[in-house]
Amino acid sequence: MLPATVIIAVVVFTVSLVAPINSAGSGSSSSSSSSGSGSSPSNGGPGSNSMDENETLKKSTSSRIVHTKYGAVSGTIEHLDGRHLDPVEAFRGVPYASPPVGNLRFMPPVTGALWSGVKKADRFSPVCPQRLPDIYNETAALERMPRGRLEYLRRLLPYLRNQSEDCLYLNIYVPTQAGSRESSSTSKYAVVVFVHGESYEWNSGNPYDGSVLASYGQILVVTINYRLGILGFLNANVDRFSKAPANYGLMDIIAALHWIQENIEAFGGDPKSVTLAGHGTGAACVHFLIASAAVPEGLLFHRAIMMSGSGLAPWSLVGEPAKFAAYVSHHVNCSPDLPHQLLLKCLRDKPLEDILSTSVRAPDFGNAFGPSVDGVVIDTGEIQQMDGTHYSDYSGNPAATKPSAHIHNTLNTINAILLRKLAINKLSKYDLLVGVTRAEAYFAFNSEDVQYGIEADRRAKILKNYVRSTYSFHLNEILATIVNEYTDWERPVQHPINIRDETLEALSDARIVAPAVQTADLHSADHRNSFLYVFDYQTKFGDFPQRQGCIHGEDLPYLFGAPLVGGFNHFTRNYTKSEIALSEAVMIYWSNFIRTGNPNEQLENDHVRDRTRFKNIEWTPYESVHKKYLNLDTKPKLKNHYRAHRLSFWLNLVPDLHKPGNDDVPSGHHELESDDEEQPAALPTVKPLNPPQRDPATIGSNYTLFTTQVFSLLNFSSYGILPNGSRHYPGTRPVHPVTAESSEGGDDDGGATGGGAGGAGGMSSSQEDGFAAYSTALSVTIAIGCSLLILNVLIFAGVYYQRDKTRLNEPRGGGPGMGGPGGHGTLQTKKRNENGQMPNNICGELESLTIHAKADPSTILGHHHPALQHHQMPPPEFADLPQRAPPPPKHLKSVPGDGGGMLPAHALQLIGSNCGTLTKKSCVKSNLSAATVGGVSVGHPSQTVTMDELRV
Repeated sequence: MLPATVIIAVVVFTVSLVAPINSAGSGSSSSSSSSGSGSSPSNGGPGSNSMDENETLKKSTSSRIVHTKYGAVSGTIEHLDGRHLDPVEAFRGVPYASPPVGNLRFMPPVTGALWSGVKKADRFSPVCPQRLPDIYNETAALERMPRGRLEYLRRLLPYLRNQSEDCLYLNIYVPTQAGSRESSSTSKYAVVVFVHGESYEWNSGNPYDGSVLASYGQILVVTINYRLGILGFLNANVDRFSKAPANYGLMDIIAALHWIQENIEAFGGDPKSVTLAGHGTGAACVHFLIASAAVPEGLLFHRAIMMSGSGLAPWSLVGEPAKFAAYVSHHVNCSPDLPHQLLLKCLRDKPLEDILSTSVRAPDFGNAFGPSVDGVVIDTGEIQQMDGTHYSDYSGNPAATKPSAHIHNTLNTINAILLRKLAINKLSKYDLLVGVTRAEAYFAFNSEDVQYGIEADRRAKILKNYVRSTYSFHLNEILATIVNEYTDWERPVQHPINIRDETLEALSDARIVAPAVQTADLHSADHRNSFLYVFDYQTKFGDFPQRQGCIHGEDLPYLFGAPLVGGFNHFTRNYTKSEIALSEAVMIYWSNFIRTGNPNEQLENDHVRDRTRFKNIEWTPYESVHKKYLNLDTKPKLKNHYRAHRLSFWLNLVPDLHKPGNDDVPSGHHELESDDEEQPAALPTVKPLNPPQRDPATIGSNYTLFTTQVFSLLNFSSYGILPNGSRHYPGTRPVHPVTAESSEGGDDDGGATGGGAGGAGGMSSSQEDGFAAYSTALSVTIAIGCSLLILNVLIFAGVYYQRDKTRLNEPRGGGPGMGGPGGHGTLQTKKRNENGQMPNNICGELESLTIHAKADPSTILGHHHPALQHHQMPPPEFADLPQRAPPPPKHLKSVPGDGGGMLPAHALQLIGSNCGTLTKKSCVKSNLSAATVGGVSVGHPSQTVTMDELRV
């Protein structure tokens, strides 16, 4: 009993020690959660401070104190669990501006206040206020996104729960040798500032831990937080020619760059070697800052990296921001008619919860809040003239001649900002590294689309929404050309998976790939260091199916070195050895570019250089002629002309189509029919045609209508069936109706053009009746096929029946030339025609006999036995004689001719008794007594009938 008592006592003592620790942990968690609402991070609720740190790192307090211009800070030492990774000194939550609260809300950032003492920078700051994606309801979430995206957000969002308006902080990751480099200006670390992406309305720089990248690449990494959504990009100014700051998020990034120039040298960084890197929406921010007049040229940063994004992308700019600002004003009871400054003053007095509770639906493929033209940070460079028109140095901008075209189209506004000469000249002052992944637009599809594919109707709806939200002119023509370009015409049947893949490529090329390549083309024109890459490797144990290639954002773990330490934060945890090598290569390329502007420069660390499999790959600079790019995969390759044909479609053909045209073009020509999403479209049927009840004058047009409808249905019948056998009927049909009046000139492209160029307005109910459902199309197809099959069977049955009946009536005796024993099988062995078929008429019989007669004349001469004459009669079915007609003579005298062989008497009987099978020309000679075939004469020598006459 004594040992048991001792064991129980030890257990009780252990529990008593663990309980206070757990209670303290739960208390800190609850106190952290008090600022938010929801459950624990594991449930997707607000995260505690433990979620703000990289749990895979071993930390210790740093003894170094860094003195900035605003005060002293100390950080922590991060011990990385990986080979050849030196410890890193991390400074988390360093303020770079004053908190934008109170009167500083909706204001440009203000320089931060000084502090006394040593600030411990060992924890992340709160993230800026934001509306996070709703993933609590899994079923509803999967209707908007793929399952892999949902799993990714479940890991990321806990790091974004702790929110506050006091959020303008940055995080610094420095190699531990930086302390010894402070005195030497030539040995400073190059600096990279990472601008996060995902959305203009949510996310933070906190989850992107730069420890591994700093240690492996021997560079200084900075991640920042900046204002997002309503607080970061509210623009209530309706006059785009006025100068009123509205891009507060971009101004926060500028303030962080100013702070880095002032203080980064104290951390061991080189203020003269700063690279601004962005991913997704962050890359678009980088592009706008390069072209901005608010950024001194070449002073705040010196190189740029744009990953999976560009300012030239159609989603990068909000075209009509005042419309969304008015919606927010209504929601918080501020009059949108107030002047700009008074409206902002009203919004500053409103509680933050009321502002964030505004539910603004972003346009399809666009943003409600994001960078917009404010005349301060983003300016079109246009000058408004006295007559109301405006001038821009971008000659290709349609706005130069049509102001209305510029006002109502975001693409033209983007071109006016970034394609003007001043912006291109500023872009050429920076070294540029730009790249994309294989499947950039993957998140445009939901879980069902990813699993089963999409039908043609679903594709038409997606592309129609994209065209409507992006373009303003000739929408039907643009939509038709997109569908035509991204349809695999070599496949007779379009499978839903293939339709989904082609649509994914179309959206990826249009939204990210083409703008990125266009940016590289513009930059390389001035012979600067331009480098293009395509990240083509998909993580083996990642969140997404192994089919599409690298998904948007799957390259970030390799940049931040997650495979080297088994993953951290929201990145996946399982990586292979080849993926570790790929991550090492990416970090080497990026760090080389950050230091020198050339990714091919080698590091000083021999162990790092030896461990990369990419050391023999020379990354050739990009230029607009050869268009060389590096294909990043486990087996890297240097390639050229990435998707050249399809990118030319977006960069050349579509811009030519997207022009307003002449003044005589009606406004309705540029419109697409609207989609009724509230009520599903009725399933129309093909109405049967009844010729006896029709007006004869309309039979031709109605027949054209019917055949055109059936043709359209047959084209669509292959699109409507999912792999599991179910059917899906979207809200609208993508094909414009074909009527009797327009059937001749209608554009029928299989229904993928969403109306084609024919209709300008919405489709009426009478027009929609011209379409049939997929079930009707399938029924028509099956009915036609079965009818043809039955008809063929009946025809062949009749032919074979007649042939068998003929064989039964043929002689079975054995005589030469009669198929019997000792004969040559003249009637059995028939010569095949040139097309390979057996002769099935009397002329074929005669031709076969003639051939054998030429070969052996004795088979014909001297074998007219009277006893066998009745066997030589043709069957009654071959005769057209009257019922009581006298029988033909039993035999005829044969006189040898010059040709040698003679036709037998039964051949002449066949000629006389089968006039029904010959032409009138042959049958006119009713007293035919002889025939000459190939030099063989029969009967009277003075009368001959050629074989041509017999075979007419």
